[in-house]
Amino acid sequence: MNILLLIIKGIVTGMAVMIPGVSAGSMVMSMGVYEDLMLLISGRKAEKKSTLPRLIPFVIGVLAGIFLFAFIFKALLKSYPFPTSCVFIGLILGGIPMLWRRVNKKKLTPVSWAPFVAAVAVVVVMLILSRTTSAANSLQPSIVNFILTVVLGFLAAATMIIPGISGSALMLILGYYNEITERLTQLAKGFGTLNWAAIGENLLVFVPFLIGAVIGIVLVAKAIRRLLDRWPNGTYLCMIGLMAASPVAVIAKIDMSATTWGVGIVLVSLVCLVAGFAVSYVLSRKD
Repeated sequence: MNILLLIIKGIVTGMAVMIPGVSAGSMVMSMGVYEDLMLLISGRKAEKKSTLPRLIPFVIGVLAGIFLFAFIFKALLKSYPFPTSCVFIGLILGGIPMLWRRVNKKKLTPVSWAPFVAAVAVVVVMLILSRTTSAANSLQPSIVNFILTVVLGFLAAATMIIPGISGSALMLILGYYNEITERLTQLAKGFGTLNWAAIGENLLVFVPFLIGAVIGIVLVAKAIRRLLDRWPNGTYLCMIGLMAASPVAVIAKIDMSATTWGVGIVLVSLVCLVAGFAVSYVLSRKD
């Protein structure tokens, strides 16, 4: 049952990775596996050994979620954008109480809220920048694009591991979101039809992306763990600010043109929001 639960958590996180404005870091935090991930990446040998069995099914779920989004959830988000987004907004917000419980309230002062305010400002700036940039750049396999893709993988992973910062939103800002998602779809179709030419071409994009992602995850995880050890209150308040502001980015990024507004859609969206919050809150409380 625990393995199945971890796979489900991974699937939700994997789908979140692909939605602009949704932070994978927020989802990992909300799913209650963030600390295990930090220990696996930057912990001591004994800590890594104890967390690895727990995270293997989670990673399997993440990969399944990414491919599930490429085929199914992308269509659902297109046909029912607002209710679908409300599920993920609820999942993100449901993880905030867990973080708030870890803040030492006795040490809070007005100045202590500066990281929270700064974090909200970061999300707003990223949102503004992502609305003014194109997403039409190409990653056609070449030596130059190999290096560029490693850098993109590093940046995407570095932002994804920070709760509240959306790696997909960053790819939109840099102009590579459409290219990456389209190539992911082509790679999935290639495996489905055994089209080796499509598989080979798109792997030439994703292999360097994964190399950069691994480097980014390791370095940023070490930095976050040091911040949590030395400055826990400020770090947790910064994460809370990033997560609290991220729903605005989610709503701003979805295409509302397919939504027919009415009492029904509002009620369904509200139910999705509450359901997402409840699931995340219960899972984080359990962990």
